[in-house]
Amino acid sequence: MAATAREIVLLPGLDGTGDLFDRLAAGLAEEFTVKVVRYPNDPSLGYAGYAELVRNVIGRREVFLLGESFSGPVAVRVAAQLGSQIKGLVLAATFLKNPWPSWLIRWASHAEPDATPKKIRDAILMGSYGDDELRNKVDQIVRSLSRPVRTARLRAIAEVDVRDDFAKLSCPILVLHGRKDWLVSMTAMQKAVCNKGGARIVAFSAAHMLLQTCADEAAKEIRAFAKSKTLWEAQYED
Repeated sequence: MAATAREIVLLPGLDGTGDLFDRLAAGLAEEFTVKVVRYPNDPSLGYAGYAELVRNVIGRREVFLLGESFSGPVAVRVAAQLGSQIKGLVLAATFLKNPWPSWLIRWASHAEPDATPKKIRDAILMGSYGDDELRNKVDQIVRSLSRPVRTARLRAIAEVDVRDDFAKLSCPILVLHGRKDWLVSMTAMQKAVCNKGGARIVAFSAAHMLLQTCADEAAKEIRAFAKSKTLWEAQYED
């Protein structure tokens, strides 16, 4: 890795641990200095609080920013707030507005994590693309996430809407999504990308956890995105 490597900041999914980025981070290391953000187990934080935390992590540096799943709206909000400091935005398996009816998300926030059988949970998250190591890691993380924090994050999803922030972004944008993502449909992001212009969407043969099950392919797309930054900037100038 060159001393002048770009920096990419990775924002985690609902678990907030960042522990599921190990495979992706390894694939990004040849192009980037990788910074994984880990959210505190604080149920008082909402999307505004997470955005403030990420801004403090970034400081005055110029970085690429990736938001996965729950953190997509955080990444969009931070990119809108920091402007030219964000050299490129990657949104993976995520959404701009609650992807499910708000009442359903609120209902889910009251359910016990173990209420969904492990096999069904793994099928939703990984489809047929998971492996034993990943399934075991997910199980450990789910068991360690406190109920108040999980509830608070799900309730935040129920209320979030960063479509206006997304529409105003001027940085290059790469959207990664699984064609078989049952948890977050790709349709809404496809529409947002089409309306936005200057953004690109790449679809994978994957379920929701595409950054884990297709880590090498995702890293390759992100590395290519960073290298083509000047071309993206030229598109915005036209």
